[in-house]
Formats: sequence, C-alpha cells, structure tokens
Amino acid sequence: MKIVWLSANKLGYEMLKESTKIKGVNIDSIITLSRDSKTVMYDGLDNKKWYEFGIKVFEVERINNEKELLKKLSPDIVVMCGWRQIIDKEMLGIPKMFVGFHPTLLPVGRGPAPIINSILYGFKKSGLTMFHLTEGLDDGPIIGQEKFDIAETDYAVDVYEKVINVGRKLIRKYLPLLVQGKAPMISQDDSKATVFQKPSLKDNEINLEKESAEQIYRKIKALSKPYKGAYIRLGEEKLIIWRAELKKGKSVS
Repeated sequence: MKIVWLSANKLGYEMLKESTKIKGVNIDSIITLSRDSKTVMYDGLDNKKWYEFGIKVFEVERINNEKELLKKLSPDIVVMCGWRQIIDKEMLGIPKMFVGFHPTLLPVGRGPAPIINSILYGFKKSGLTMFHLTEGLDDGPIIGQEKFDIAETDYAVDVYEKVINVGRKLIRKYLPLLVQGKAPMISQDDSKATVFQKPSLKDNEINLEKESAEQIYRKIKALSKPYKGAYIRLGEEKLIIWRAELKKGKSVS
C-alpha cells in the first residue's frame, strides 16, 4: 500500500524515521508545511530535515487547498502526525484510510494542546492514541494506544519525549497491520469523553493573586519549551519563567 506522510513537527519526524525501518511499508511521499504557511508549529523543525529520507517532499500552506495534489498522489493511507490544520470531509475521503495520532488516551482529552493541558490538569498518566480520522473532534475508531506516567517533575519537553517513545512502539506494532488491512477499529465510548479547551497566549501570564502555588507550578511546567513559556509582568516587561520548584510547607506573611 502507498502511504503519504503528513507532518510538520518533531514527533512526526521521529515517527517517520521509525516507519522507514519497517519492511513492507512504502512511504511514497511527505507533505509538510511550507515556510510561508501562517500555521504556527511551536515544535516545528527545519524543513531540510524532511528531505533526509530521499522521499518526495511537498511543502504546502494549507492542506485543504491541496486536494488535487493528494488525488494525484493517490495514497491508500495518509498518516497524519503533528498537523494543526483541521482536515475537511472531502480531503478525508480521498485515501482509503486517514490515520492520526493524539497525545492522550482517547476518549479522554480530545481537542487542542493535549500535552500542555495534561500537565495543567495534573494528569498522572497519559499516552498516545493512534486512530482513524473522522469529521468529529478526535472521535474516530481507535487503532491502538500506549500509556506512560507523568511524573510530578516532568516538564513539557519530558512528556514530549515520552510521547515520541511510545509513538515508535505504536508505529512498529500497527503500521504493518494497517498495510495488511488487519488493524483494529475500536469505537470510542463518547460517554467517557472529555474535551480540552484551547489556551490563548493570555493564559501564559501567571496571576500571582488568583492562582495557587500548585497552579503556577503546573503552568510553568506545561508552557515550558518547546512552547512559549509562562511569564509574570514586571512593569512593561515580561519575565518568562522556564523552571521552578514547588516547596511545600507553611506559608508566611
């Protein structure tokens, strides 16, 4: 089966690298964001990296404007990993299968900024879900999941690396099954679904008067690199706080 890889971030790059090692898996083409795209990927990487594989690369601004390109490529499977643009119905219908990844254990944590929100909400466990894309919000049938623990001291980059590690496992286990037409399709239980809200850049500001020490600590961890960082205001200046330590004990006034 012919596979088109759709990605614009480090996670997608690392999982593509893993995919190229699997016998019987044919990655025909790569579609990534062009340098002119207005879509911001905080965990993006230099587009030169996509050319390392010796696979055809197409750089686009908006994927939904590239239906003719995808029809011409005529993939059996599109694997989307690390792509912030919503895929419309017509685009989803071009390949036989349109597969995606989401860094939570769906149906928990549907929606935007899953790594950030998992830390903000104090999740102790999370994971990565491989699933079939539908028109809905991260609600398609599940192919497979891998779990990991989130430690109290984990920052966004630590969780990100855990997502990459379990992503490699999912690729090795399920991509060959997709090619063989034997991959699972497990319906999600919508009654157990939760949906994350999209953070705004205003949410990056730390409110020392309204937020508890625990909330501030989580915010610093969640918004640390590769994201833009939590900050406090000092007059007209912003002071970004990349690291912190939570000291538990009696408060003093």
